[in-house]
Amino acid sequence: QWVNAALQGTSTSFTNGNADFNTYGTAGRREAVKKGTAYMSVWMYVIRELEDAIDDCQVECEFDNCNEDAVHAWDEGVAFYAGAEEGSDGSGSGALLYSLADKRCANFGTCGAGGNSVEGVAKTNLDIYAQFAAGQMNLNLGNCDAARVNKDRISELMGVPLVQGV
Repeated sequence: QWVNAALQGTSTSFTNGNADFNTYGTAGRREAVKKGTAYMSVWMYVIRELEDAIDDCQVECEFDNCNEDAVHAWDEGVAFYAGAEEGSDGSGSGALLYSLADKRCANFGTCGAGGNSVEGVAKTNLDIYAQFAAGQMNLNLGNCDAARVNKDRISELMGVPLVQGV
């Protein structure tokens, strides 16, 4: 609803937190569409893909790669988190959630492995990627409940850059 209202120059009708895009100029509406798409819609799609992976997970596998669908869905969630422009080492110029975390860590001094620097990769991204790797391993092993714990932690961590960006 946010993105559609920004595109059309109308108001949202949420219970709380409405925005009237009729009062925004073209540049403001464009930013609302870009940020709404990248940070709201994609955020939900990452969670949806991780949930799909858990739904596809089989606890007792009778053959090799029986959780291939689950791992594939998990990998899609990771891809949507990072985006195509980050590069294989995360040093690209992306526009999705990974990039937002890296941008905001510099503002809040939460970069680096210790989360106490203004340079480098966001600690949030390091923590999320550790959970992505653990979740993938858990899916491969048929540890579906453990993969859900990984997904829940990822969801919590993904909120950090959203709050920092407000």
